Amino acid sequence: MEHVAVTGMGVVSPLGSSIDAFWRGLMNGTSAIGPMHNRERVSGNGFWAAVPDDFVGGAQLPAGALRNTDRFTQYAMVAASAALAQASLDPPAERTAVIVGNTMGGFPLVAETQSRYLDGGGHVVTPKLMALVIPNMANALIAMHWKLHGPSLAISTACASSLDAIGLASGMIERGTIDAAIAGGSETLLSPIVYESLVRAGALSRNPDPARASRPFDLDRDGFVMGDGAAILVLERAERAAQRGATILARIRGYGSLADAYHITSPDPSGEYEVRAMRAALDDAGAAAQRSVVYAHATGTIVGDAAEARAIDALYAEQPPIVTSIKGHLGHSMASSGAMCAIAAIVGMHESRVPPTIGTQRIDPAARFDLVMSQAREHAYSSFQVNAFGFGGQNASLVVTR
Repeated sequence: MEHVAVTGMGVVSPLGSSIDAFWRGLMNGTSAIGPMHNRERVSGNGFWAAVPDDFVGGAQLPAGALRNTDRFTQYAMVAASAALAQASLDPPAERTAVIVGNTMGGFPLVAETQSRYLDGGGHVVTPKLMALVIPNMANALIAMHWKLHGPSLAISTACASSLDAIGLASGMIERGTIDAAIAGGSETLLSPIVYESLVRAGALSRNPDPARASRPFDLDRDGFVMGDGAAILVLERAERAAQRGATILARIRGYGSLADAYHITSPDPSGEYEVRAMRAALDDAGAAAQRSVVYAHATGTIVGDAAEARAIDALYAEQPPIVTSIKGHLGHSMASSGAMCAIAAIVGMHESRVPPTIGTQRIDPAARFDLVMSQAREHAYSSFQVNAFGFGGQNASLVVTR
C-alpha cells in the first residue's frame, strides 16, 4: 500500500478517554486491572479492566444519540469524534466508509434485560432492544451522526476485528473506492456471564494479584484478563490529506489476514499461520517496512503467547525485533485491542519510545526476541508491526510507517 494516511486517532480506554491520558498511562506502567462489580458471585479472581464509571458519552454526544445507543456504540462515537477532530476533517458524505469491529455487540444489555424480564415481566423490555444491541449499530450511528453515505460495515472476526476493519478500509482507499474511512473497533463485553464462561473455559487468569494477572510472554502466565474500550482511526487517501494540509500521523503500508482453521478457541500451536499473516503484511508493505518494533497480541494465555512467540522468532530469525504488549495495562479489549495497539505504536513512533510490558517478570525462554520490560524504552523507529489473533483461527497483522 502506498496511498493510505492516518490523520486522526481517538480512544476510549480503561486508562482514560483521550490520547494523552492513554499514552501517559502506558508510559507510566499503570495497570487498569481491578475488581469487577459483584465479584463475590463469580469464580476466578474477579478481575477485569473497565472504562471508568465516570465515562459519560453524553458529554460529547447529543441527547438523541445517547438515548438510542448502547455503551459499545457510545464508545465508538466518542472515539470517532476525537479522531475526526484531530484530523480536522469534514468527511466527504459519499466517499467515506465507516467500518467498526466488535465481537458480540451489546450483549451485556441483553443479559441485564433477560434478568429483569425474569423478575418483572415483559414491560421491562425496551422495544428498542434489538436496535440498540446488534453489532452494526456502532458504524450505523457514526454514519447517521456525520451524515455519511459510503460503505457502513460491522466486522466481527473476534479479537482481530479492529485490525481487519482498518485493513479492509485501507484496501478500499488504495483501490480508489473511497477517499476516507473511520475505522477501528469497540468492545463492551464486561458481563459476569461472559466472564464466567471464559473462566470455565480456562481462558482467564486466576492469579490473585491484579498486578500479575495479565502477564504477556511470562513463563508463569495462566490466562488473560478481560478489558473494554474503543479505538478509532481516521484514514484518508494520502494525496488528498496532503492537499488539504492535514497532518499525516502515519501511513498504513501492509495488511495480512487469514484463518488457521485449527480450533474454535485455540490457535495452531505451531504459529505457522500467524507467521503467514505477519509475512503477508510485510510483503504488502514491501520496501517501506523496516523490521524494528512489534506490538504483539500477547494476551497472557499459555498456548496463544507460545504460538505468537514462535511466529515472531521464525519471521525475524535473522534480526530479533523489539517487542512489547500493552495487555498488562489494559487487559484484553478483544475486538478493539488491535486498534488500541496501533494508536499506542503511532504515538510511540513520534515520541521515539516503546511502552513497557508490565505484569511480566520471568520471560518465557522460548521467546528469543527483545521484550521491553518494566519501564518504557527510548527507541527511534519509523515502522512497526501490530498483531491481533482471535477465536475461530482469525489472524491479522498490520504494518505502519511514519
